[in-house]
Amino acid sequence: MNLYSRLLSYLKPYKTKFFLASACMILVSASSGAAAIIIQPILDEIFMKKDMAMLTILPAGVALIYLVRGFGRYYASSLMQVIGQQAVRDIRDKLFGHLQALSLRFYSSKQTGQLMSRITNDVQVIQDSVSIVVYDFLRESLTMIVLLGVVFYRDFELALVAALVIPFSGIFIGKLGRRLRVVSKESQEKMAELNSMLLENFTGIRVVQAFGMEEYEINKFKKGNQAYFETIKRMIKINELSSPLLEFIGAIGIAAIIWYGGGQVIEGKTTIGAFFSFLTALFMLYAPISKLSRVYNKIQQALAAAQRIFDLIDTPSLITDKPDAVALKPLERGVDIIGVTFEYDPGKPVLHDIDLHVDKGEALAFVGASGAGKTTLINLIPRFFEVGKGAILFDGHDIRDVTIKSLRGQIGIVTQEIFLFHDTIRNNIAYGHTEAKIEEVQRAAKAAYAHEFIMKMPEGYDTFIGERGIKLSGGQRQRISIARAIMKDPPVLILDEATSALDTESELMVQKAMSNLITGRTTFVIAHRLSTILNADKIVVLDKGKVIETGAHEELMNQNGYYRRLFELQYANSTETGSSRQAIS
Repeated sequence: MNLYSRLLSYLKPYKTKFFLASACMILVSASSGAAAIIIQPILDEIFMKKDMAMLTILPAGVALIYLVRGFGRYYASSLMQVIGQQAVRDIRDKLFGHLQALSLRFYSSKQTGQLMSRITNDVQVIQDSVSIVVYDFLRESLTMIVLLGVVFYRDFELALVAALVIPFSGIFIGKLGRRLRVVSKESQEKMAELNSMLLENFTGIRVVQAFGMEEYEINKFKKGNQAYFETIKRMIKINELSSPLLEFIGAIGIAAIIWYGGGQVIEGKTTIGAFFSFLTALFMLYAPISKLSRVYNKIQQALAAAQRIFDLIDTPSLITDKPDAVALKPLERGVDIIGVTFEYDPGKPVLHDIDLHVDKGEALAFVGASGAGKTTLINLIPRFFEVGKGAILFDGHDIRDVTIKSLRGQIGIVTQEIFLFHDTIRNNIAYGHTEAKIEEVQRAAKAAYAHEFIMKMPEGYDTFIGERGIKLSGGQRQRISIARAIMKDPPVLILDEATSALDTESELMVQKAMSNLITGRTTFVIAHRLSTILNADKIVVLDKGKVIETGAHEELMNQNGYYRRLFELQYANSTETGSSRQAIS
């Protein structure tokens, strides 16, 4: 399916409105033809023959023609613009829905600003174009057909003379349109780069100001903004070139008509009324041709945007449910990780043949240096990424054979990078449980030791916390995130640096809450501070994507291996800094 037909397919659900609008446009086009035809009797009957009866009838006819024309234009324009907006709304909904289904592998290779530009700026280009283009294209095409009929009806020979300029017009319009499409796509890409730059700057404004890099960022933005301006300037030049070219070509045609037709009037082969009726239709004909050239340019801009949007919609989701996928039942026995190998880039594995087993209710902790593969491994459990080789089993069921929703519904996650929505505290805690009662939300907050500070907020649980929870401290954001996981009450927990953002007192309180939460649940924990995982049932030591040691804390300490060295190094560092957080207990 080419871009034209694919874009137009979004109009299909609104075909009833489309047919009504088309009927109104036929009225508009027919009235344009009637306006050209009525010129002859006005000139011949009123001004040449002095017919008083026609002096009454024909002006009334003109008024009626333009009444019908105005009625048709209003309803055709209104209906077509609504249809265009509905189609664009559907495109935006489909694009956003598809983006929600794409895996983290896709997002890890894309800039957020680029994606935002596709769903805002590119869709906006289509929105601006479709609403106008659909209406103008059909209206001007129908008007042109009717007026061509009038022209050929009035004088076939003169019409052929006028038609000689049409091929030249088509050649120029085609060349300009193709060039405009290329430049339009380039401008949309430049705008996407600007959006990425803005998002990055706003997100990192604290770093920018801390390092005194405001001037550098301003210059970087100016450079990108200038590049966007240059593409827009080229677009304007190409777009505006079509009208004067068509006017010049049209003027040549009209000059030839006046010379040829004027001779026929002088020789008495036709009447002044007939010639001016023909000339009026011809003048009226060049207007829709000129507008169609602009419509064609708009279409090229819309197609450039559509190409970028459909490229995104056509991006396959790498993680989907199998046709025969079944719902996963609540965990009863345990989780097995069998021979798992994973790579982000082909030929560069970051996990090598991982074999692990955790029974239901056990806590499994992962430790290792940065880049050892801890986060990558736990990201495979909820299928944020797909296992490359091997399998992960829940009660013997390969997670690739069950529905994604049922799998993730059993897993609660508290991540190292806390994300909170620009919403109330209540809605952030109840995210995923929008119907939860306030009492349930409060219980979760109390379990995460967040209730006390929440009640001190201006609106309590109804306090808006700002974008990414900017109005809260790091520890407060962490506890809201933990409360959100507690609210879900899942059988499986993933805690990635779950207490890393808390102060000493808060961490102790939350660790107590976590101890209660973990009881009876299968838990996967990552922590750089080894003191936070001393009570784990099993500790897995990773190095360069491989399991090098496993066992409980005391077992690993007695092995005098990598884990003991890590632990003693952290304990030594904590002793030197006087930090009680690392103390052995």
